[in-house]
Amino acid sequence: MTGAASPEVRRLEWAVKPSFVAYVESLPDGRVEVGGGVTRASDGRFVFGADAGQGEFGFVGSVHFFGHHGVLDVTLADPRIEVVGDRFVVTIEVQGERVHVATVEQLRGDGADVLSASGVEATDDGAALLGGVYQAGTPLDNLTIYSAAA
Repeated sequence: MTGAASPEVRRLEWAVKPSFVAYVESLPDGRVEVGGGVTRASDGRFVFGADAGQGEFGFVGSVHFFGHHGVLDVTLADPRIEVVGDRFVVTIEVQGERVHVATVEQLRGDGADVLSASGVEATDDGAALLGGVYQAGTPLDNLTIYSAAA
């Protein structure tokens, strides 16, 4: 676990788990909706803006996955990268509480303006949140954090 962030972080890019996103989008009633300023890059990654009130690793916005007539109804909101013990974790807002959805094996700088998080894996709560079809330890997509200059 290495790296230090620029204090001017402005966005987080994360595809969550591309096979999950593709599955939701393939459902007859499947929808992937973004809100709160989140956009979707041409490569499918979700782009969250910085939350200045939450430090350099806090982001705002949401991605909502819907399908199976409401049986699948998942929202990932306001992600943060936090340090818990000796690890980085990805947390999201769920009904007013921060939930650890993934662990990050390594966070390293790829230059002055970019941090890459690799070895991103679902936690028990993250696996349950994604519909219970995954187990804890399931690999998720890596994250990229860009500073204002990138």
